Amino acid sequence: MKQITHVLAIWVILIGCSGTPESQFVPQVETPAAANRTRSVVFDYLKKVIENNQVIIGQQCSETANIAADYAKHFKGIYDLTEKYPALLGLEYGYFSNVNISLNNQYAIEHWKKGGLVTISWHADNPWKDGYNVRWNSETNKDTIQVRQLLKSAVASPARTNYRNELEKVGAALKELKNAGVIVLWRPFHEVNGNWFWWGINNSKNPTNQADYQMLWRDMHDTFTNEFGLDNLLWVYSPSAPGTWVPPVDVMYPGDAYVDLVGTDIYSKTPDFQDYGALKKLNKIVVNGEIGPSNEGYGKFDQMAVLNAFKGKAAYFLQWHSWTNAKVGIKDNLNFKEMMNDPAAITLDKMK
Repeated sequence: MKQITHVLAIWVILIGCSGTPESQFVPQVETPAAANRTRSVVFDYLKKVIENNQVIIGQQCSETANIAADYAKHFKGIYDLTEKYPALLGLEYGYFSNVNISLNNQYAIEHWKKGGLVTISWHADNPWKDGYNVRWNSETNKDTIQVRQLLKSAVASPARTNYRNELEKVGAALKELKNAGVIVLWRPFHEVNGNWFWWGINNSKNPTNQADYQMLWRDMHDTFTNEFGLDNLLWVYSPSAPGTWVPPVDVMYPGDAYVDLVGTDIYSKTPDFQDYGALKKLNKIVVNGEIGPSNEGYGKFDQMAVLNAFKGKAAYFLQWHSWTNAKVGIKDNLNFKEMMNDPAAITLDKMK
């Protein structure tokens, strides 16, 4: 197989033994050597995955602040049962006050070196409140939440200092990954069309803070691009799947120049992708920000149905991790072995 530098080719390989049904012959997307995986090469690869009617399998590892334990439980745990790793590793830079970002980076670098892809989310601390408090209702507290106070151009304030200190810490961590050659699928401020995080909508039925959120996203984009030189990020806009109290996916969209990938966070009783049409209208590569069963589906989610919902539509899906009394992760649900071995599923072994 010849080395790829800029263009990703599709090769047809035979899967299985003679007599395999024609439907099981799936063209595989050739992956580039690790040294050649630039931002543009990864971007093109994601497009090829969709064109090839496949999907990259991802698993999040952020149940606790202990990435070593979470990786062993949620990620290697899949390998222990299937002898296959997910191709996409999901990590977290926030949510907990004591998250070890440097150790998260070590796991990201090692997975990247093995041929895998890495996505990182950031649950940023609430800058208006003491302690580490991510979940702060943006509708109830809309009078306190003044997002423009956090911008680089804003006057000095405790909230601005709190936010930008954390932003600097995150930027430095992403710079470490850049220096290691890692391309990051970067997913900040997710589920912004909900009201359960401080960066969310200020009104569930008729939000009016779109401009504030867009300025916050663009401020981060400019800071990371111009000040930190982070040309290793693919920016993922990841709203929540809309529902009775959640507006459409595009309501807070930051703008084409600031987004590379789009995908909803989906939690439902059974797997679905009802937002695909709305995402396609944004004219970006479609992915899944995160997915898992809602309460009544814990442990009953059909992983083959997840695969079939996304293949050929989304470049990857990122299954969220399980937690106490919540069976959400891949290995804690149905038919995960069949899914990991399906020809349409891109696992780590297919990335080499």
